[in-house]
Amino acid sequence: MRRVFSFLIGMMICGYSAASSGAESAAILAARADWSCVNFSVIGACRRNTPPFVGVKVRYWQPVLLVETVKRPGESGVVEYAPWVRSLVQHSAKPEDGAGSSGQADTTSLQMNEVHVFGFPFSDAFSLAVEAPCEGMPDLGGVLSYLSEQDGPEWRTACSEKDHPLAKMIENRGALCDRFGPMLPGLCVGTWGALYPRTGFVIHASEVVGSAMAAFRAVDVASFKPPVIHRVISPVLFWPSVRYDRMQLVSPAVSRCMSVGENPVLWEHGTRSRDGRYVWVYWRKKECCLF
Repeated sequence: MRRVFSFLIGMMICGYSAASSGAESAAILAARADWSCVNFSVIGACRRNTPPFVGVKVRYWQPVLLVETVKRPGESGVVEYAPWVRSLVQHSAKPEDGAGSSGQADTTSLQMNEVHVFGFPFSDAFSLAVEAPCEGMPDLGGVLSYLSEQDGPEWRTACSEKDHPLAKMIENRGALCDRFGPMLPGLCVGTWGALYPRTGFVIHASEVVGSAMAAFRAVDVASFKPPVIHRVISPVLFWPSVRYDRMQLVSPAVSRCMSVGENPVLWEHGTRSRDGRYVWVYWRKKECCLF
């Protein structure tokens, strides 16, 4: 299966020109996906509504999003999307660099990221190829889901979300996620830090982990969970899961597929960016009832 997808993506990126000035095409970034992360496994029998009425239930992970974090509002290193991002940001209120508040008391190792959430370039092809034998429609996604620059009031100041019950619960308890993060998936993003308030401000000594945190928060925002207080362009068609979903760094370095919130000691070394830009593939856990 891994060889098949690698071959298909290799064919699909033919014709893309080499990126310049450090920018890269979405297809090149997608081609770095760790296809072993798909990890198809049979988990038992399942009931179908159409003949033969009994199928085989399989579990796998699907790459559904490309998530880019940058330090300067309006910048993007993804060739196809950079003009689009600049245009949309220019037509919205321009945020000031470093403005706003993290909504947290401690400012040690405070960092800020803007985040852009794009559909994974080959997600629809993956869905049609893999999920067509399943009942129901494939999980097809949009091209652009979220630009944090257009969500300035919440992404930069948490003007409403700072009063969210989970934000209040984690306030002034910085060590809680460090110690108990994996046991608190609704409150913490594993060992990386607190999920709420969902802003671009992260308190962490590692820039790479700060990027990963901001990326997951942005995907969570883009899922359009109620109550709706963030500005989302096109909601993603699932609710992210700290416990079950996975992420993979594909720029500036390529990491293996990892659990969301996984201890950075196991994957962070040698991944820091020179310009503060990072790109992640977001893998969603899925199950399907095949013939």
